[in-house]
Formats: sequence, C-alpha cells, structure tokens
Amino acid sequence: MKNKKKLHSKLFIMIMVLLLSTTGVFAAVPDDVQGKSYEQAVETLMEKGIITGDTDGNFYPESNLTRAQACVIIVKSMNPSAVDVTGTATQPAPDSGFGDMTGYGWAEGYIAYAVEHGVTNGYPDGTFKPGNPVKINELITMALRAATYSDEVLGGTWPSNYLGKAVELNLLEGLEGNPDMAQSYATKWMAAQVDYNLLDEIEKANPQKEPSGSDQETPSNVPDTDSMTYVNGSFDSDMTTFNGKTLADDAVVYSYELEKNYGSKMTFSKKSADYRTETVYKYKNVETPAFYKTENNKIVSMVVPKDIGYSGWAYVVINGTITTKNAKGDTVPGLEVLAAAREIKWVGEKGLSVPSKTGSSSYLNGTVYELRIKKGEIQSVLTAANHKGKYFEELTGGSFEEIKSFKNNVVEFDNGDLYEIKDNATVYTMDDGNQKEYNVGKQSNIKKGNEIRIYDISDDDEAAGNLVVVLTK
Repeated sequence: MKNKKKLHSKLFIMIMVLLLSTTGVFAAVPDDVQGKSYEQAVETLMEKGIITGDTDGNFYPESNLTRAQACVIIVKSMNPSAVDVTGTATQPAPDSGFGDMTGYGWAEGYIAYAVEHGVTNGYPDGTFKPGNPVKINELITMALRAATYSDEVLGGTWPSNYLGKAVELNLLEGLEGNPDMAQSYATKWMAAQVDYNLLDEIEKANPQKEPSGSDQETPSNVPDTDSMTYVNGSFDSDMTTFNGKTLADDAVVYSYELEKNYGSKMTFSKKSADYRTETVYKYKNVETPAFYKTENNKIVSMVVPKDIGYSGWAYVVINGTITTKNAKGDTVPGLEVLAAAREIKWVGEKGLSVPSKTGSSSYLNGTVYELRIKKGEIQSVLTAANHKGKYFEELTGGSFEEIKSFKNNVVEFDNGDLYEIKDNATVYTMDDGNQKEYNVGKQSNIKKGNEIRIYDISDDDEAAGNLVVVLTK
C-alpha cells in the first residue's frame, strides 16, 4: 500500500503562501501581460485552459515558442477529449510516430492528434523537430488547418496560400510591427494573439463530440458474415488494432455465440436477436477467435464470442443500470458507465448487486466505482472505501467540495487543502442543475465555484488526482 499524504503539509503550505504573496502565481492574468495589447487574447486562452502561465506567475510573452508548444496550443483549441491526447491512468497517450520525441512525452499525444487531423505533417525525414522555434508562417498554417483550411481547399503554394487566407480573415490583427511571416519566429504572445483571432472558427470546425462506442441491445441487422475472414487474434492495449490490422473509427463489433463453438466453418444465425452490438473498448488486450471484414485495409466489422472480454479492474462512473442476457442466456443486471472517458455497457454476473440511482448512496453523487471484470462480465462493484484492487483512493472527503481556485494543476479549497491534478487526469462532469448523468469533461471544467471529488487510481507513489468528477454550476 502506498504511503499517501495530502499536499497540504505544513512545509508545502508555507511555500505556497510565500509564492502567493510574492509572485501572484494564482493571478487571473500574469503581471507581464497586464496592460498589453494582447492581454485579452492571453486572458481568454488561459480561462479556456489552452495556455498557462509559468510557475512564477509570469507569462514571458516575448519568449520564442517551440514547434511542440505551438502544436499543443492549436490542438487544445480544437477541444479534443483528454483520452485522445494525454491518455488516462489506464490508457497510454497516442504515439505520434516521429523518431525525435525523446524528452517531449508531454506533447506526444497532442502532436499525434495534430497529424491525424491534418494540422501538421512533420518533416520528410520522419522527424518533427519539436524543440525548434516555430516560425510565424508555420504557426498560421497550423491554426488555419485546425479550422479546416487545408492545402486542397486553399490551392496555390505554401506558404503564400496560407498567408493570403490569414490576411483575408484578419488573422494577423494585433501583430505589431508587421513581422516577416516567412522568416520571423513566433513569440508566446504572438501565438496567443493568432490563436485568439481564429478561435471561433477553430471551435466551430471542431465541435465537441459525444463519447463514442455506446452499445445497443440488438443490431438493426445481422452482420455480413459471408465476406468475413476467420482468425485467432488479439486486440491491442489501446483497442485500435486487431491481429495487427487497424480498426476503422466506426468499426462495428457484434457478439455472438460462445467461444467454444467458434471455428472457420461455423454457421451464423440470420436472426438479429441472436447478436448484440458491443463497443470495442470492452476488449483491451483480449485474445479471441473472430470473424472480420475489411475495407481500405481497415477492419469495419467483426463478430466475436459473447463470453470473451476484458479481464481486470475498471474505474468508472455509472450513468444507469440495465437488465440483459449474458452469454448463457441468463437474465442478469448490467451497468451503463463511463470508463477511460468512453461509454460502455457491461454485463454483470448472475445475482450481482448494483448501486441505486436514488437514495443517500446514489451513483449520481460523484462516486467512482471499482469494477472487477472477468471476460467482459462484472464480478463486483466496489467503492474506494472497500476496494480490492491495489490502488484506489479518494483524496477528497467522500463528497463534493467547492473549488476556491485551480492554478498550475493544483486545486485549492477554502479550508486551505491543496491537491495536485495530473495532466492526463480523466475528467467527468455533471450539471448541478439536473444531476441526471455524467459526461466526459476536460481540465477547464476544474475552476472556481464548481465542486469536485478527486480520486487517485495510479501506482506512481504520488498522492495526485488522475480521475476527477466535477459538479458544474
């Protein structure tokens, strides 16, 4: 068991009081930005969690920006889900594929996201050069691509095509001194101003998506098994490939029959009631026989046994309970949850006791649960108070607490308690006005006036939150 200690030790409080009294580390706008032409841009981006000040309370607006830093700013403006850029405590951040990212793990997932969404391509030699200072024309290109102005849309040649569009959109408004766009390097304040000028377009081009992967009890039709390939294979740890083949983003997974009945010559029912559509997120590191169909060298549909699935611990918030059939046809309870920022329906074992939506121990009160899962079936539902896994602790007092401030990844409460929140923390939110369900949130939801419950589910020997639930006002 880890020796966990809250961050509000006497020494830490003394240090933080000194910082607060001398540097303004928790100021809304850094001192070296106040009164400048770009103050509004910096303030807006800080409020949205797109940029942050330094730990000493300053922004250092004249400092050059690296390509990695610029990429992170642009991607954060695209409002990606946390799991898509930083991973979670149980799911690694995406790999960018560039060979020169040593020391830039903090930017890896953001750069991977930027490549996937056409914001940047890196260099022909397979590098990204994350530490190089970013030129203004490179920054403008990233920003416009984030707003869906691609090479194909603009035509012409780079960079004149992007600089021309920037002038048309007044993207350069506020850039004092008319810097040489092709040769000058972008400073931090320039990046903030450019991003702020285009922020509305970037946000409109990248609306926040609802969590994908929700289940249905039965598919609308049966899978086209006649054109499927049979193989014994494995899903990878981030559930993006099976048997080495990439899964399409909208791949459909059907569960059917028991594993013992699988073989290359098996016949399939034509009744839709005999199948159940599943989310791929139930199959982390699972080895299984399967039938699959590919298009453009990606798996677009699969059929797997009903009695296989992830085995291990899952840390979830619950949005509902269901009654369904297990692989043997028994009527069993189940749960609709958010796990690792994904919607999943889990089938429970026969006789499983599940939490209630109402009452003093309602699952809608910010409680995170530990599920013990075996082959895709819930064996137990536990809280931090009675968990069986190795690492699961609530750092707050068992109920929502109001946030006094959240700066530099530290939450402060009115009583002086301070808690660190990890960069890759999974955030779930609930609207205080209805408290009907949880949604996937982001760190910008952690702010003054909202209420929070903080959980540590990692084994890194640090008492820091990597899963939080926020009650938004």
